[in-house]
Amino acid sequence: MLKNISKLVAGTSVAQLISFLAAPVITRLFSPSDFGSVTFLISIAGGIGMVATLRYEMAVILPADHRDSANLGFLSLITAFVIALASTAILFLADRLFFNGVIMNPAYGQWIYLLPLLIFLMAASSVFQQWYNHMKEYKTLAYSKIITSAGNNFTTLLMGFAGYGVLGLWLGNFAGALVVILFFSFLFYSRYRGSLRYFSLASQKALAVKYKYLPMANTPQVIVEMVQSYGIIYLLKILFTSSVVGFFSLSLRLLQAPMWLVGISIGQVFYKEASERYKSDGNLIQPVMKTIKTAALIALPVSVILLTLGPWLIALVFGKAWTEAGLYARILAPWMFFDFVRSTISQTPLIIRKARPMFFVAVLGALCIIIPIVAGGLFFRDPLMGFVLLTITHGLYSIGVIVWIISIARKSTALNTR
Repeated sequence: MLKNISKLVAGTSVAQLISFLAAPVITRLFSPSDFGSVTFLISIAGGIGMVATLRYEMAVILPADHRDSANLGFLSLITAFVIALASTAILFLADRLFFNGVIMNPAYGQWIYLLPLLIFLMAASSVFQQWYNHMKEYKTLAYSKIITSAGNNFTTLLMGFAGYGVLGLWLGNFAGALVVILFFSFLFYSRYRGSLRYFSLASQKALAVKYKYLPMANTPQVIVEMVQSYGIIYLLKILFTSSVVGFFSLSLRLLQAPMWLVGISIGQVFYKEASERYKSDGNLIQPVMKTIKTAALIALPVSVILLTLGPWLIALVFGKAWTEAGLYARILAPWMFFDFVRSTISQTPLIIRKARPMFFVAVLGALCIIIPIVAGGLFFRDPLMGFVLLTITHGLYSIGVIVWIISIARKSTALNTR
């Protein structure tokens, strides 16, 4: 496991180096308000993209037969395309018929219609990641992170120097998503184009029925998790200002950048290897505990640095205009530590077919995010107070989920190794 994780971490490290080198320039080219506006749009695309495949992409890694894996990938892409197409129609009709131009903010112009395409690109990226994970191509996944970061940051810098403002940030994110799909597609055609002959609507229909527990149980769970991931952005936009969203997005980026992309790598390797281990000898507790220890060791240094030096460090690197983001990072660091560890083993219930209980766990997690932020906005009228409450409530929630996953992994191991 550590060997495969190291490959992904190496790619992530280069990707993050690119982002960190570009960030001090980007934060001086764009305002906190610009970041807030674009973060809101990206959160919409990311939220819908998470469920656009109806979670069938999570099954790509499971079959031993490459034919089934390929058809699950095709099924996921078709589903994502249909949902992206429906999003285009909804966006157009909502703006023209119901909101009378409100959605089409002049800052975005007609570029707002890239939103459905970004939804599809994000969903397709998830499908390809599962395919290359299935094929154990961890170097390809590592390179994809570098390409995404390079495409995003290079385009953003270009647009910033050209003075495009909000639109420049928006196009930077779009470029990162587009270039990695082109990379994935090129490699797939070069190495696996023979898999295209496996395309079968009949097989896809049968597989859709076989793995129906994913859209039926896991999709509602992911919608709730989407609230966990992006609900803060929506609420901050409603309760406060775009600048607060911008400060929060930078603080989250600094907390997540060294941890979450590495965490995704750890989670991908864990999901693949834990699935195989579970099918071979039923021992699930060992990979769970190993992953928890690895994740904690990675997250701890970042959390400690931002907890102690956050405001000073961020003002030094990104400019005094961003000092408040350092205060946010200091407050949120303990929450992010425990949430990061939880996220790396969060697919464990899927491996042992316990997706339904995880839905109720995710609902509790969403409430632990919504209630503190709403309280901070409505009762205290202070985002900092909302973040303090968030760190306390969701930190305790993450610890509880970790304990629960360890418990079900231990019980499953005991039942399968008798």
